Amino acid sequence: MQLISKHTKNFGAKWLVALCVLLSGPVQAQVTEATMTATGNGLSRTEAVQAALVSAAGQAFGIKLDAQTSTSSLALEANGTQGNENVYLSALNKVITQRVNAPNNSPILGYSIDNVSQNGPSWEATVTLRYAKFEQIGPPSDRRSMIVVTQEKKFRDLLINNIEQALVASRRFDVLNRDNQALFEQEKAFVTGSDAAAAEVARLGQASGADYLVVASFPSMGISNNQRETIRLTGEVLVQSSVSGSVSIEVIEFSSRKLKWSGTEKFSATYKDATAVGNQALGKLVSNASAKLVDQLVDAIYPIRVAKVMGKNMAVINRGSASVKKGQSFVVFLMGEEIKDPQSGESLGALEIEIGTAKVINTNPKYSVVKLDDGEFDAESDYLVRPVQ
Repeated sequence: MQLISKHTKNFGAKWLVALCVLLSGPVQAQVTEATMTATGNGLSRTEAVQAALVSAAGQAFGIKLDAQTSTSSLALEANGTQGNENVYLSALNKVITQRVNAPNNSPILGYSIDNVSQNGPSWEATVTLRYAKFEQIGPPSDRRSMIVVTQEKKFRDLLINNIEQALVASRRFDVLNRDNQALFEQEKAFVTGSDAAAAEVARLGQASGADYLVVASFPSMGISNNQRETIRLTGEVLVQSSVSGSVSIEVIEFSSRKLKWSGTEKFSATYKDATAVGNQALGKLVSNASAKLVDQLVDAIYPIRVAKVMGKNMAVINRGSASVKKGQSFVVFLMGEEIKDPQSGESLGALEIEIGTAKVINTNPKYSVVKLDDGEFDAESDYLVRPVQ
């Protein structure tokens, strides 16, 4: 853990700025109290109210409930306590949480009976159900979700931490966290406790599953500390330490278990007059290798594209300051028609026609501006951009 604690200090200022930007922007309240009105029928007043409650709950949570089974369950649990709202709510919450697989969540907060009438042997009731509704922060995301895992033990936290940071910095993926489970359990206990508002339980049962597993590893890792060499002529002792290794990631689709992408990035360094390779130095090497790997992954899934043409020789590309640097050179390709394999019918990609080179003249967190050294952009065309190797 010492490796991580020292290494992450380098990212403190950057992540603090990012967090301030995130929190200062307009966000939607995460938990709200919503209502749903529904009508039900039964052979008694109680059965009609129960049927209306079941109908309202099904509509509120977007699931289909068996009205007869659910009302029977309500009647059984509420037997002998007719009119006790708490008993009805407890029974209905039990049915709902079993269907949505969230046993610690009791999202139904209360209800009111709007109208009850009898027509011959049957009764009809209209009720309004109050329930807790969870709203995601910000607009809906189409990003692919990933979780970083590894079988490494000695440098596990260092490896996962750096791959996660590189994935987050790419602004292309939703990175899921499965660590700090004890802290999540503490917050869950608070949400379900007496100090939290009743509607806060809607936060539970909202965890996302991963689209992809990012399996990280160190295929090689060698550290040689305190290497000493004595110069015979002067008797001077030279000391140095060195490290060499590689970082590898495999991206596996969770549902199909198909390997979608893999890559490896080497790193090495020698430190003169050092008796050991420091934690900060090792962390920097792994961080750089991880960033390069994730850049390769992003380029494979989301190639750099021109997002907007600004005149004849300037354009905006969909990469920010985390991926490109001012003055960096790129080759620009005009995207042509799609090419298909004549035998398999498989798409071979679009025809690419090189139009020239461009340099980055300005960077922003989410995009950058490039200027063509020669050639011209056409606002109606589609362009692909690749770094100059």
